[in-house]
Amino acid sequence: MKRVFGALSVSFLALMPAVAAAQESFGEIADEQSADQGADEAGLNVIVVTAQRREQDIQDVPISVTAISGDELTKVGIRDPRDLTLVVPSLSIQAGTSSTTTSLFLRGVGIGDFNSNTTGAVGVYVDDVFLGANAGKLFNVFDSDGIEVLKGPQGTLYGRNTTAGAIRFSSRKPTDELSADAAVSYGRFNEVQAEAGIGGAILGDVLKARVSGTYLRRDGWLLNRVTGNKLNALDMWAGRAIVDFTPNPDVLVRAIVHGGQSRGDARQFQHRGSGVDLVGNPIFAGSVPLDGLGYADTDGDINAGDYDIEGRERVDVFGASLTGKIDIGDVTLTSISAYEQVRRNTLEDTDASPNNVLTATYVDRPEQYSQELRLQSRDSGSVNWIVGGFYFHDKLVTDSSFDILRVLRDPNDLLGTFDPVNSIGNYAYPYTQTTESWAAFAQADVELTDRLTLTGGLRYSVDSIDFDYRAFFDDVVVVPVLDFEGSKTFKDLSWRAALSYQATDDVMVYASSSKGYNSGGFAGGSSSDPAQLQPFDSETLYAYEVGFKSDLLDRTLRFNAAAFYYDYRDLQVFVFDTSGVLPVQRKLNAGNAELYGLEVELQVQPSRNFNAFVNASFLHAKYKQFTALAAEDYAGNNLVNAPGFSISTGFSVTQPLSGGSSLQLRADGSFQSESFLTPDNARANRVKAYGTANLRFSWLSADERLELALWGKNVTGTRYITYISPVVTMDQINYNDPSTYGVQAVFKF
Repeated sequence: MKRVFGALSVSFLALMPAVAAAQESFGEIADEQSADQGADEAGLNVIVVTAQRREQDIQDVPISVTAISGDELTKVGIRDPRDLTLVVPSLSIQAGTSSTTTSLFLRGVGIGDFNSNTTGAVGVYVDDVFLGANAGKLFNVFDSDGIEVLKGPQGTLYGRNTTAGAIRFSSRKPTDELSADAAVSYGRFNEVQAEAGIGGAILGDVLKARVSGTYLRRDGWLLNRVTGNKLNALDMWAGRAIVDFTPNPDVLVRAIVHGGQSRGDARQFQHRGSGVDLVGNPIFAGSVPLDGLGYADTDGDINAGDYDIEGRERVDVFGASLTGKIDIGDVTLTSISAYEQVRRNTLEDTDASPNNVLTATYVDRPEQYSQELRLQSRDSGSVNWIVGGFYFHDKLVTDSSFDILRVLRDPNDLLGTFDPVNSIGNYAYPYTQTTESWAAFAQADVELTDRLTLTGGLRYSVDSIDFDYRAFFDDVVVVPVLDFEGSKTFKDLSWRAALSYQATDDVMVYASSSKGYNSGGFAGGSSSDPAQLQPFDSETLYAYEVGFKSDLLDRTLRFNAAAFYYDYRDLQVFVFDTSGVLPVQRKLNAGNAELYGLEVELQVQPSRNFNAFVNASFLHAKYKQFTALAAEDYAGNNLVNAPGFSISTGFSVTQPLSGGSSLQLRADGSFQSESFLTPDNARANRVKAYGTANLRFSWLSADERLELALWGKNVTGTRYITYISPVVTMDQINYNDPSTYGVQAVFKF
């Protein structure tokens, strides 16, 4: 711990001269429509957030929160939660089998499980609706009013399974006056991205609406040397409609309907031979490890590969919610009813080779209903409170399969070469999982004095899961392998306690303690043994944090810092058991871990023409006990996706021109130290330290209604590994996208 604090002081002093790009303020005013721009031109804006379900200045909230405005999302080029790593150093990702899914980690806490029934440790909310399905989480970052990233357990006020934290997306809401905006860009690989929204009053103050949409298309950049085609193309669209009905000032009824489609390519991987044949004997070509059929990709070009299957992905998303708010005297009653469904069908060349060793078909059909009721005070006294209940029902139906070693089968004699005993054939593992969750919660802020506030909260959760799993080979004849049914109920009491002290009008210090809970469940991967499907237990995280938030030098300098300690118990891990020739997916409780670290956020705006920030994270994350695989002991290893140091930094400079227009240069970058993608911390499965940089140069009209920009993402061309998975005698490796650049036009009416 002392080393971390020492490194902070040295690094912070070193970073001061490099202070760089600003995070624009984001927040929601009483009607949740726009950010409060309450500061003068020479200082930083007031950032109003609703992290505690009520509007507060972010500097008064005793929680580590990063807020990003909708305009900032456009300028930084953030398209989905994965891009948030550009501005939130403690957030990392593990991008696996899909173009539309990902595993999120905050402060080293997360679960790298790509299977369909994984909720994850980072809760994702859109307009206060919790999203359970992985694929549906990437369709909502458009026409955005902003994003809040809440770090640490959020089990008191937020839905389900928020051990690591929560990410809250807010859509732009209907305005009183007619308004519209649009952004269109064209870039490398024929990338076309368009986003637009229009809204305003329909019937005076009683009825308002907003309609918005987005479209993204990009050609592939990965060459298939077998066919000459380019792969990893993107093709998706999404739309949203919001209607606000306000019959009187005390009542708001908001209806939201959204939907979207993805028709792009499934992610294609790079191939790396494991150096063993199909029965486990060494197989090399000189020093180059081959896969079981003697193939190796040896040219070192991560923009090309040899693929017999060119994957595709089909995703359809639909959702609707109805929110009602009624002010009754000094309290507000809020109801949020929501429905979400996702349909995903992915065909993947899992072995990433010219031989048909393993082809995966992932079919998911999740469908969820949720209902939340909240009653809360209206900030009218020294005690502000909230009580509520939450219900969540999710039914997931899958029909996935692995076609194993078809290359060894005679297409004219499928029955004769069908060999389930040696795992040769199409292995299907359909299952249905039904989840029902109930929770009751309460939290109160009590002003002990004019400057000292006590926060306390409780949440009692009950999660019941029914799991019906089948596994069989189904080529010419059906050969049953496994028939499993299981049910399990998990209960937990989460809590939070915090003290915040307003030392001066511009400095607040706080200390907090909280417990987060991630429900247990059943493994959703390919299994052949009932033991692999036994339920794993819930994980718990006890968090302790101290920090301060300050606005200094007449609000031209914002300096926030937080130190935290996590006692992480019964943590859930997703691992591959590679003791046999065929890797086996397993999800279970590994034991305990210890995490601690420091985070610093520094932002300066000495004038309206210059804004800069530095966000840094220092993290120690080690397994104290790891009993997931009896044959190996990983105690003392680093947690996966937990870099020891990460930073994001940048600046924006504006040069006024005659006539009132202006030029703006924005540069931002990020860096993270070495991390590991597997708990064994094998050197072959590490992510080397890397850094990326982005640039944007724009012209802004005098009325600020038109902006023309040149942009570049990852202009350094940095390539790094985002995922590694063992397959059949080889590893599949996923890399980030290459650098992109282009032009953009932004319109506001």
